[in-house]
Amino acid sequence: MTPLLARLRERLDAAGTAALRNMPEPDLVALRREATALRSMLGGSGSGAGGSTDRIRDEVLKFRDTGRLADVRSARLVCWGTRLGDRTHAPLIEDGDRFEPLLDEVDAFRSMPRPYRRCWRGLLDGYINYDPDEARDHGARNWRRLREYLNDNLPGLARAGQSPDWLIAVDEHANILSDDPCSRYGAELLGGGSDALEVLRRELSAGDSSWIGRRIFEAQIAAAIGFDDRRFRSVISKVLDIIGAHDLLADEALSRVLDRYSMCESAEIEPALRDASVSRWGNPWLERNDTRWTLVRPETRSMVSSWLKLRLIEDFFSLLSEDGVNDQRRINFWKRYVDQISDMHFALGDAAYRDPRPDFRALRQSMKGRLLELSNGGSPRNNAFIMRIGGHVFVEFGETGNAMFAFDAESLPFDLRKPWVAGNKTALKHPSFAARMTHTDSAGERWERKIERRISELGAKRTTPPLPAQPSTHSGNIRRPAEPDYAPRWRSTPAQTASGDDAGLFAILAAHGIKSVDSRDKGGTFWAYAPRSSAASKELVDRGFAWSDRRGAWYLRR
Repeated sequence: MTPLLARLRERLDAAGTAALRNMPEPDLVALRREATALRSMLGGSGSGAGGSTDRIRDEVLKFRDTGRLADVRSARLVCWGTRLGDRTHAPLIEDGDRFEPLLDEVDAFRSMPRPYRRCWRGLLDGYINYDPDEARDHGARNWRRLREYLNDNLPGLARAGQSPDWLIAVDEHANILSDDPCSRYGAELLGGGSDALEVLRRELSAGDSSWIGRRIFEAQIAAAIGFDDRRFRSVISKVLDIIGAHDLLADEALSRVLDRYSMCESAEIEPALRDASVSRWGNPWLERNDTRWTLVRPETRSMVSSWLKLRLIEDFFSLLSEDGVNDQRRINFWKRYVDQISDMHFALGDAAYRDPRPDFRALRQSMKGRLLELSNGGSPRNNAFIMRIGGHVFVEFGETGNAMFAFDAESLPFDLRKPWVAGNKTALKHPSFAARMTHTDSAGERWERKIERRISELGAKRTTPPLPAQPSTHSGNIRRPAEPDYAPRWRSTPAQTASGDDAGLFAILAAHGIKSVDSRDKGGTFWAYAPRSSAASKELVDRGFAWSDRRGAWYLRR
């Protein structure tokens, strides 16, 4: 070795020694925790399985043949194999002849504390990772028997010295072996408590795919809808995050949350709930989306429909029109008719139809199913808002200087089923209009009053008072119209009233099995939820009821 190489070696040795001297002590606790989690993810062998899947299957087959556990090793492997099956054999936990004898055989090792504890841990794995809701044959019965066995023998497990992490987790979460294994986690997790699911996932392999993960999810939803109105609203954001993380369970959970919100005494618009439900289920007033929207009550669907219409009205006049001051007046005007608007279409000019900005992309997405391209609209920046109210279709334009037009809905000079519509006299301004209205104030009268009077003459009368003006954001709260019965309380039996006529009415409803909501004592309306054409229709009409297309129900006229 040359002198130069020798000096280089000395310097490298010195540098290595210094680096090792300054290296911090490793965090072995954290390292062991991560190693345990990794072993659990790879099949749980780190928790005491002590053998490959093939070895476990071999021992399970021997036990099936003999009904005996030869030794401690055999017992441990068979306990870890209770939920394993193959093409010719169902899992042991579904075996009506062998499962109970297995527990008796395992009992023979109770005098050997540590080996028995490993057997108990294997049986626990079967309990946690076998889904009782999908049980076959004797599976559900054996699963309940296994729960009893584990619960009865948990206190007797060896805890001398340092207990393994999994046993500490079981001691802290012994409720998983009870008849009510997961309800305690609902309010605890929603309230920002420790993430119990993470502990169960790490130490016991009880992740989202296990029935424990599913029931913890359900417990959180149940806890949320059981809160009072104020607390329920405070956790909606967290509940929606939970729902979003459980796609297979999301529809049922979302329907429960929506129905609960519709029961709030003062259910202001909840933008996150609106956006989540519309994103998942689509536009609530379109028939093609009935499959999912029928998961909620009719009044809940109407609530979200109104929320979406209000949002679209605000966005149209805020993003897609010219005159900011006058457009705010138009927003406030059309809000008063939101519950009478049975359908909406939006024809966007070239500028808005192709605008790549996030606000416009989100707007076009929310208009999906009712979005058209506007041609011949005067300029590429013009847009049209087309709405149906009663027997007429009304057309508003975004650009200043355009009048509003009303057409007979049964003889429209344009086809809204096409992907485009013209904004000139060949379509949206066709001379066959039933009315032409301008947004111009005259001496002593605002345009709102004039247009309202003309709409009334066409047979459409607003039933809701004006709403407070709101900025066009997707995160602000907008108080919904003071239309009665947005949040009715379902009654299983009719309310007692002093009217003899009511007694007869309730008798008719009961005879036909018709649900009803009576909010007259709060200044609201009496609704009867029966089809428009039913055996009870004539009797309802004779009793003073009229049909509401918006609600899809009968209401008692005052």
